[in-house]
Amino acid sequence: MNKLLICLLLPLLVCFITHSSAVAGTTGKIAGKIFDAKTKDVLPGANVTVEGTAMGDASDVDGAYSIINLPPGEYTLIVSMMGYQKTRLENVKVRIDMTTTQDIGLAEEVIEGEEVTIVAERPLVRMDMTSALSSVSSDEISNLPVQEVRDILELQAGIVRSGGGLHIRGGRTGEVGYWVDGVATTDVYSGSMGINVENAAIQELQVVSGTFNAEYGQAMSGIINIITKEGAKDYSGMIRAYAGDYVSNAKEFKVMNHLTTTVDPETGAVSQQSEYENPLSSFNPAYNAEASLSGPVPGLGDKITFFANGRYFQNEGHLYGKRWFTPIGSPGDSATVPLSPYHRSSLQGKLTWRATNSIKASYNVFWSNWKNDRTFSKNWKYVPDSRPQQFGSAVSHIFSINHVLSQNTFYELRINRFENDYQPYLYKDPTIVPDYLVWVREDTANGIATHSFDPDTPEGQTEIQMLRDLRLPFNYYPDPDGPIGYVHPDSVAAPATYSFNNIGTDLGHFQRSTAYWIGKLDLTSQINNIHQIKAGAEVRMHELTLDSYTLRPKLNEAGSQIVPFVPEIPPVSSIYHDMYNRKPRELSAYVQDKIELKEIIFNLGLRFDYFDANHVKIADPSDPSIYAPFKAEYIYQNPDAPEDERIEYSPDERRSFMHEKVDPKMQFSPRLGIAYPITDQGVIHFSYGHFFQMPEFQYLYSNPDFKLSQGSGYFIFGNADLKPQKTVMYEIGLQQQLTKDVGIDVTLFYRDVRNWVGTSPLINTPNPQVKYSQYENKDYSNVRGVTLKLEKRYSNNFSARVDYSFQVAEGTYSNPNDAFNAAQAREEPRLALIPLAWDQNHTLNGSLIWDMKGWTFSMIGRLWTGRPYTPSFARAEVVGGAALIGLKENSERLPNQKSVDLYVNRRFKVSTMHMNVFLNIYNLFDIQDETGVYSDTGSAEYTTNIDPSIVSYNDKRVSTVEDFVLQPGWYTAPRQIQLGFALEF
Repeated sequence: MNKLLICLLLPLLVCFITHSSAVAGTTGKIAGKIFDAKTKDVLPGANVTVEGTAMGDASDVDGAYSIINLPPGEYTLIVSMMGYQKTRLENVKVRIDMTTTQDIGLAEEVIEGEEVTIVAERPLVRMDMTSALSSVSSDEISNLPVQEVRDILELQAGIVRSGGGLHIRGGRTGEVGYWVDGVATTDVYSGSMGINVENAAIQELQVVSGTFNAEYGQAMSGIINIITKEGAKDYSGMIRAYAGDYVSNAKEFKVMNHLTTTVDPETGAVSQQSEYENPLSSFNPAYNAEASLSGPVPGLGDKITFFANGRYFQNEGHLYGKRWFTPIGSPGDSATVPLSPYHRSSLQGKLTWRATNSIKASYNVFWSNWKNDRTFSKNWKYVPDSRPQQFGSAVSHIFSINHVLSQNTFYELRINRFENDYQPYLYKDPTIVPDYLVWVREDTANGIATHSFDPDTPEGQTEIQMLRDLRLPFNYYPDPDGPIGYVHPDSVAAPATYSFNNIGTDLGHFQRSTAYWIGKLDLTSQINNIHQIKAGAEVRMHELTLDSYTLRPKLNEAGSQIVPFVPEIPPVSSIYHDMYNRKPRELSAYVQDKIELKEIIFNLGLRFDYFDANHVKIADPSDPSIYAPFKAEYIYQNPDAPEDERIEYSPDERRSFMHEKVDPKMQFSPRLGIAYPITDQGVIHFSYGHFFQMPEFQYLYSNPDFKLSQGSGYFIFGNADLKPQKTVMYEIGLQQQLTKDVGIDVTLFYRDVRNWVGTSPLINTPNPQVKYSQYENKDYSNVRGVTLKLEKRYSNNFSARVDYSFQVAEGTYSNPNDAFNAAQAREEPRLALIPLAWDQNHTLNGSLIWDMKGWTFSMIGRLWTGRPYTPSFARAEVVGGAALIGLKENSERLPNQKSVDLYVNRRFKVSTMHMNVFLNIYNLFDIQDETGVYSDTGSAEYTTNIDPSIVSYNDKRVSTVEDFVLQPGWYTAPRQIQLGFALEF
C-alpha cells in the first residue's frame, strides 16, 4: 500500500518541486498593462511598485506586469518611467485567489517631478472568476448589523441557515469546509466551524459556493475562507461595547406567573384563572465588550508587528421559564429564569515577522471558551434547573512562513495545531445525590401516625428496621431543605397528561475532544503572463477522544437496585458507556494551472486524497459484540467441551478475530473552470468538478465496540469502512456590469450527490429481539437552482446589494438516522426523492449602507419561503381505513419568514481619535414568524389533537393545557435593541 501511495504521489510532488503553486486561498494578484495615455502604445520597462512594501514588477515588451503574493486589502501602486509623469493609483483592492486587473496609462512629463494621483474603482466584474464566490471585506462587515460570522454568511446567495448550521447549495451542514489563514479549522467530528473568529479580526471573508479549486478538499458543497488582520507599522486600536435586551409584547413568549383554581360548591365544576407575565418587559440585558490593538512590537522596530483581539459576550436569550420546582421535586423560589443563557470569551493574537524583503513568518493563536447554563426544552419550563449545562473550548495555533524565491515564485509552509472540547452534563460530580427522608403512612393497627424522619440518624435506622420487621410500606423522598443531586430516572415523567415536568435530572455525561496536526506546503509560480501554476501537499494527523455515559442505578450484591437511588457510572462493557481514542490520518496533494489568455481564462486542477480511518469493522455481521457475543464459538475457546470445562475468551482476545482492519480510501478529483469575457464589462463562466469528502467522524466511530443488549433493543453502529461521499457539480454563470456602479451576477447550478451517509436495513442477530443498523453509503440527493446577485458599489454616499436564490433540494433522507428510525417504525424503505428538511426554495436578502455627514445607516432585509414538514390528518377529519393512509413526507411548507435589521452609527472626531455611538435593532418590526408547526393544523398556535375545552381537570397537572400547547421555541426571536459605543485610535 505504501509503495502504491508513493507511485501515485510522485508525479504531483515532482511538479510541486519544479514550478508549483499556491498558498491555499490567502493571497491575490494585481496584473495589467502599462501604456502611453495619449497614443495607447504599450510601454516596456515601466516600474510598478506596491507602496509600503518591497513588492513590484517591471513591464515586459508587451507592457504587461504582474505582482503576486498580495494579502487581501487595499493597496497603492506607484508607476514610474523616464519621460512620463509618476503616477499613484490608490485604493486598488485585492481579493483572495483573484486577479485584480489594473491597466495604467502614463502621461508625458511636462514639469520635472510632476506626479498624478488616480483613485481606482473596485471592479464589479471579475474577469477571472471561474466559479461562483462572494467576498466581504472588513469595511463592509463593520457597517452592517451583524454580530457573528454566521450572520454574514447567511446573507450570501445559496446559503440556508438552519438552527446553528449552514447549508450551502442544498448540502448537509457537514459538507462545508472552514479555513482560516490558509488552513482547515473544521471540527471533523461534527463538520462545524471549530474556532471562533470575531468579526473585528476579519480582513476578508470569502464564500466559495461553486466548484472550488483543487487546492481545497474535504468539502462537497462550499468553502468558507477567512483571512485575519495583520499588524501594521503604525499603532491602531479599537474598544467597543454595547448592552441590549429584547423588547417585545409578543404573547408567544409569555410565562405563567400565577394559577388560581376554584371549585363550584354546588356543581363541583373546576375552573382555573391564569395570570401570565411577559419576561421581555423587564430588563434582562445582553452584554458585549470587545477590544483590539495593532502595531509594531515595542522595542523591536517595525519588523515584528502584532494584532490582538478579545471579546466577552453574554446573552440570556428570549425564552424564559419559572422555577416552580427544583430538580428533586421540591418547591422552587418561583423566580423567572432564562432557559438558554449563553456566555462566550475569545482571544486572538497574531505576530508577524518580516525578517527580510523575501521572508515573512507569522504565528496566530485563537482561544475561545463558552458555556450554556442550561439548554432549552419546553417540557422543563417550570423546573429549568433539570436541564444540563454545556461547556466548550477551542484553541488553534497557526504558524506560517512565506518565502519569496523570485519575483514570480514563492512558497508557504503552514503548521496548525487544533483542539476542540465539548462537555454537557447537569452536575460535574456524577455521584452527587440529595439527602433523603422517609415518609410513613398512618397505620392505626400498629399505632403509627403519618410522619417523616431522617433515616441517616441512629433513631432513623432503628425505625427503618422496625418498619421492615412489621412489613409496613415506607417511601424515600429527597429532603427539600437539603442539597440537590441526581434522582432516579423513573422519576422523570409528567405527573399528568398534557403537563409540564416537575421533577427529574438529566443523567447523561459526555466529553468529546477533537484535535489534529496539519502540515501544509504550497508553492506558487507565475511562469509567464499566461500560466500561474499551483501545487501543494498536506498531512493531517487526527486524534479523537470520547467518554460518554448515562448514569445507572447502583445494584447491591443480589442484583437489586439500592434504595434510595445511588447513581453509578456503568462499565465500558455496558451499552450505557462508550469510550474511545481514535487516530485517523489524511494525506492530500494537488496541482493546478490558471491559464489567463486575452480571450479566455482556464482553471485546471487535479487533487488526490488519501484517508486511513485506522480502525476496524465487524468480521461477522450477525454477531458483532466482543463483550456479549451470542455464538458459542465466540464466547468460548473450547465451545465443544463440557459446560463446566469451557474457557471464555476475554474481550481483548475476541478483538483479534471478531474485528477486521479497514483499508485506506483514495480518490482523484478533477476540477475545471472557464471564464469567457464577452465584452470588457461582461464574462460568462462554466465550471465542473468532482468533490469527495469523508463523512463526519461521528459516523465512523459511534458505538465503538459494537455493543448490543442481550435482551432486546435496536442499535446504530458507526462504520469505519465508509467510503468518501461524492458530489459532481456543474455551474454556468454570467457577470455583467449594467451601469457605471451597478453589476449583476447570475449562476445556474446542479449538484448530484452520491454515497451520502445513511443507515442500513436492520441486521438480524441470533436473538430475534436484538437488531442493529450500521451507517453506510446509501443515500442520494440532487440539488438544482439559480443564484442572482445585484450590487451597487459605493457612490453618491450609498451602496446596496441584493442576493436571491432559488433552489430545489431533494433526496432520500435528510438525516443519516432517518432510515433507522423509519425501520423501527416498520416503514418501508424510501424509494422516491422528497424535499430535504432545509429545502428553502426562495431566499431573498438585501442590504443597504448609506453615509451622510458622519452618520451611517444600514439595513438588512430578509424574506425566506418556508421549509418542508410532514403533515398529518386533523383529529376526526377522516375515519375508517382512510385514516391509516399517511400523508406524503415533507409535502407541506412552513410559513414564510421575514425580518429587517437596522444599524445607525454616529461618528465623532475626538482629538486624534474617533468616537462612534451606535444603535442596532434586530427584527425591527418585531415579527413573530413560525419556524415550527403542529403537523395537523400547520400552525404553532393550536392542534386538534389537544382540545383544552374537553381535557378533564387534574390536580397533579403542572400549569394548564393551554400553556402546554404554547410553543415559544417555534417562533423567530423578538425585537432586540442594542446601544453601544466604539472608540477607534
